[in-house]
Amino acid sequence: MNSGIYKKKKFWTKRRTRKLVLSGIFLVALLFYFIHAYRSMDRNSRVYANMGESKLPYLYVKMGDKRINPLHGFYQEMDGSSIRDSIAALPYDRELTLVADAEKFSVESAHYDIRSLDGSELIEKDGKAELEKSGKEIKIILPIQNLIQEGKEYQLRLSLDMGETSLHYYTRIILAKDKMAEEMLSLGEDFTRKSFSKSEARSLSTYLESDDTMDNSDLSHVNLHSSFQQITWGDTAMVMDGEPEISLKEINGIMGLVQVRYASKANDQNGHIRRFFNEDNFVMRYDSQRIYLMDFDRQSTEIFDGQSFRFSDKEILLGVDSPERVQAKYSDNKTFYAFSKGNALYRLNSEGMLTRIFSYLTEENDSFRGDFLSHGIRLMDVKTNGDVDFMVYGYISRGRHEGYTGIVFYTYDNSENTVVENFFLPLKENKEELEESMNRLSYHAGNKMFYLYYGGTVYGIDTNSFEVLTMASSLEKSELASSDGGQYLAYEEKNGESELSQTVVFRNLKSDKSQNITEENKLFSVIGFIEDDLVLGVQSKEQGKEWNPQGEIPMEEIRIIGPDLKQKLSYKKENLYFSNFSIVGNQLRFDEYTHNENGYAYFGKDSVLSNKEEPKENKLVPEAKQQGAFGKVYTLPLPGKNIEKISMQNPEKFSIEKAGSIELSQSKLTDKAVFYAYSLGHYRGNYQNMETAIFAVYDDFGYILNEKQEILWNRTDRPSVIIGKPREDEVTDFIAQIPDVRSSIESNGGEILNLYGVNLNAALYYTSKGYPLMIRIDNNWELITGYNGSQITSYILGGSSSPNLMKKEDATARYDMVHNAFFAFLPKT
Repeated sequence: MNSGIYKKKKFWTKRRTRKLVLSGIFLVALLFYFIHAYRSMDRNSRVYANMGESKLPYLYVKMGDKRINPLHGFYQEMDGSSIRDSIAALPYDRELTLVADAEKFSVESAHYDIRSLDGSELIEKDGKAELEKSGKEIKIILPIQNLIQEGKEYQLRLSLDMGETSLHYYTRIILAKDKMAEEMLSLGEDFTRKSFSKSEARSLSTYLESDDTMDNSDLSHVNLHSSFQQITWGDTAMVMDGEPEISLKEINGIMGLVQVRYASKANDQNGHIRRFFNEDNFVMRYDSQRIYLMDFDRQSTEIFDGQSFRFSDKEILLGVDSPERVQAKYSDNKTFYAFSKGNALYRLNSEGMLTRIFSYLTEENDSFRGDFLSHGIRLMDVKTNGDVDFMVYGYISRGRHEGYTGIVFYTYDNSENTVVENFFLPLKENKEELEESMNRLSYHAGNKMFYLYYGGTVYGIDTNSFEVLTMASSLEKSELASSDGGQYLAYEEKNGESELSQTVVFRNLKSDKSQNITEENKLFSVIGFIEDDLVLGVQSKEQGKEWNPQGEIPMEEIRIIGPDLKQKLSYKKENLYFSNFSIVGNQLRFDEYTHNENGYAYFGKDSVLSNKEEPKENKLVPEAKQQGAFGKVYTLPLPGKNIEKISMQNPEKFSIEKAGSIELSQSKLTDKAVFYAYSLGHYRGNYQNMETAIFAVYDDFGYILNEKQEILWNRTDRPSVIIGKPREDEVTDFIAQIPDVRSSIESNGGEILNLYGVNLNAALYYTSKGYPLMIRIDNNWELITGYNGSQITSYILGGSSSPNLMKKEDATARYDMVHNAFFAFLPKT
């Protein structure tokens, strides 16, 4: 071997290697420079905005010398039926007076429209309101014409010409019984104010039903079953902080619902000021002799203010609250975590820096306004570099989108200490309705795609380009579900032959991969998820069109499958079929039915429990402890082991440079009946049968609406005694149509409601209204015409004209044998 040639080759090899290494270093440095320069240019070119204070004034309804029913202002044209915040009871001259603070308000003219509740019928168009300045108030007087019926609700829209812009205010109005609304509002305010004084509150004792069902160490939730000590704020020496906001939320027949929102404060044993936002709701029944308090419910949240006393060596004191109202999430490396509390969002790092990322309260204005409770925050992700993705949804009361409802998607940029607005979705639903859609699907994938279910459509939104993709459309709420974390989505693909589906699409939104679930001669229904496991109902094609007495198509099999689509459970029982599903935690609950030549018959209830244990190492859950007079409080752990001091900061800026508004359309859904459940001043969800809708709000003395916003059922609006008459001639046509009724059906002169599964006490609401209430038992139709505290009156159609009198407990047991298969006929009004 020639050693000279070898040495020369070795020399040139080393030189080439050195050149390659140097070239690589140069390219890396160049790449780093361009990235850094691009990011610097990006930051330097950002457009910033100050969120500022709330600018839009409240309007109030004037009742006597009191201001009630605070109304939000909207730049956005809203569907008035979606705004069910309050109702104004008109005096007999029908003159409605609204007021605002003169120093915050400048209006040139005002006009109003009155429509039916669903907006389909125009009652009064472009009525002119009178403007009158009185001291520090501006009065807006609406001389409403004699075109409205007593006891019937209407939708009112007031438009104010502010010069360069127009503002809209929405409310419901009713010509109600004299003094009823005023007396109920007075009782609600009186109860709240007296609860701060144990001596004055003695007069409230007659309303209480104290028992052991409530936790008397927990100030976050108090009701009539709480102790006197708890209703009067224990030993905290709590005082009201400022004046309350009082609203008449409902008035229907003899039922009224009053809401009082207010701030309060107390000093702890070390002299630290503890501040709270509170909401009291009162359900009342009116009688000429007295007002009965049917229900009282108080929800309280302690305001987290970042004061130094809230931080110890190992934990953060969140204070009094319900853990369901606290969201908390770690970054994957556990260097950061974020938490939301009292409609504010914070992020803490392992070095002890606490950032108040978002709040509508400011250091300049920390006073209570009810609109601070009209939005929600959804914590999406906490990244390993400290960035935080989150959404604010509902009514926007500060910043560039003030006066709109919708969803704003933000990112907190840790490196710049800046909140970046990614995009805004202007949507015409309130906080609770948006929350219902978001609970079906709202997920931000790592590939910058954001997924949302809204108005029957699954959307994919590119957060960089704002391109909107329609992933699936015309989906009922019951036809899709997402996993607890949102990563997995399942929805039904319709083929038109059955309400059930031959194919279910299972999609991993993080990896953007999808698979179809299908099987020969089988139909599927998406039930939901238990964590990341999909729950499906399976039925044969032969029985996939037959419904049970409740109007649902039962399943012959329940399957639970994992994200890899491997089956974890197949649940079957011989000649038993399953429907009316609900998932509570890790438990699947359902009804069971038998089947024969006459169709389906109710058999009983059952459940399936998942034994899967959640990994606890990445869970961040508030922990409870007792703290002196404040009782049960909640804490979170500190992320670092050696944090000596907590420092607090606010974001320096709000960036709107990349912000865009994205319009979403709504799909046309099927004509399935939907029942909307409300209780204690809040929307609780929509349901496809009356049994589940009533069950959701029964204990809270709630009520059910149809799609026209008309009340279909109200637990409180029912007198104690009804004496009715048999009206066999009125129900003959009604009975003939019953086989065609699933959940409800329009009939000649009214609507037939399927009340299958609704208990007797709840069903008697229809008897109290004079509506025919029917049940088929022992091959006969029975018409229930009256009741009192101990018995009911019924007639057998085609039988004796003499009434049947039954004790209530006997009637309850008798009708329960056919699972309360009631039908009611509601005549048109």
